[in-house]
Amino acid sequence: MVKGINSMPAKVCLGICALVSLIYSLNFMFYADCYVIGGDGCFTILSNDAAEGTQAWGRGAPETAFNGTLMFGMFLAVMLLLNEGAKGMWRMMIPVIIGFSALTASIWIHGDFTDASETPKYATLFTTILYTAAYFMLREEGVNDGLSDYKPGINVKDKGALVALLVLVVTGLFYALRMIFTPDSVIGDNFDDIIPGMANGMGTPSDAIVAVTGSLILIYTLWAGLTLTEGAKGKWAVIHPSIFCFMTIVISTYVGLVIGDARTVSDLQKMDLIVGPVVMLLTMLAYFRLRDEGMEDGMTIMGEPVEDAHLMSKMLPVFGVVIGALFAINGLFF
Repeated sequence: MVKGINSMPAKVCLGICALVSLIYSLNFMFYADCYVIGGDGCFTILSNDAAEGTQAWGRGAPETAFNGTLMFGMFLAVMLLLNEGAKGMWRMMIPVIIGFSALTASIWIHGDFTDASETPKYATLFTTILYTAAYFMLREEGVNDGLSDYKPGINVKDKGALVALLVLVVTGLFYALRMIFTPDSVIGDNFDDIIPGMANGMGTPSDAIVAVTGSLILIYTLWAGLTLTEGAKGKWAVIHPSIFCFMTIVISTYVGLVIGDARTVSDLQKMDLIVGPVVMLLTMLAYFRLRDEGMEDGMTIMGEPVEDAHLMSKMLPVFGVVIGALFAINGLFF
C-alpha cells in the first residue's frame, strides 16, 4: 500500500502550507488579543505591527481567534493529505482551493494595511499558489480519481444525516457568502455602533476579518455539500477535519465566556455563540449515522487500514481534553 504523498515537490508545497497554517492558527487561537495590538507588552508569535490609534489597532480579537480555529482545521486537512495519500482527494483539495482563493481576494480587496503589516496579503497568496500547484502535481497519484464520475444529487439515505447535512449546507452558504460579499452589512447587524480599537482587542472587526471568516466557512460547507451530493462513502477524509475544527471552536467559545473575552452584547452575537456547538453536533450526527453508508470506508492512519471500529469515538474525548486544557491554561494564566 502506498503511504502518503510520493511526489517530493508536492510534499514540499504541502509541507509549507501546513507550516503556515499551523503558525497562523496557533497565533490567532491563543494570542489574537495581543496580535491585534501589535504585540505591545505581550507575547504573540506574529503581530499586525499596528500602533495605538491607527485603524488596525485593537480591533477584532474574538473574530481573529475564531479564524484561527478555522485555520486549525485547514492544518489538520493538509496533514491528513500528506499522511494518507492523494488518491481521490480532489474532494478535499478543490474546496480548499476555492476557499483560499476567496480568502486571498478578500484580504486584497478589503484589507487596509496603511498602518499595519502586509504579511497576511502575501502569506495567503503564497499559500494558495503552493496548494494549487500541489494539486496539479498530484494528478499522477490519483488525486482526481472519481471526479469525472461525479454527478451531483441527493445521495444520502439516512434521514437524520440528510437533514443535518442540508442544514449545514444551507446555513453555511448563507453565512459564508454574506460574509465574503457584504462584510460591512454583517458588521452593521452585529454592532449598533463602530467600536474603536481597545487594548483587549474588543474593537469592531474589520471588513477583511469578517470576509476571511466567510471564506474559511465556505470550505467546510463545500465538504458537507460533497458528502450530501456524492454520498458518504469514504468521506471521513473531509469530515474528520470539520469535526475536530468545530470541537475546537466550541471549547474556545466556552473558555472565552469563562474569561470574559467573548462577544455577548447583542442578540445576534449571542446567537453566533450558539452556532458553533450546533454545527459541531450536526457534523458529528451526520458522521456517525453515515458509518453504515460507508463514511469510514478506506479510513487509514499513516497509510495503514484502521482496524478499530470505535477509533473516532475514542479519539474525540482525548482530543477534547487536550485542546480544552491548552485553552484553559492559556486563557486563565496568560
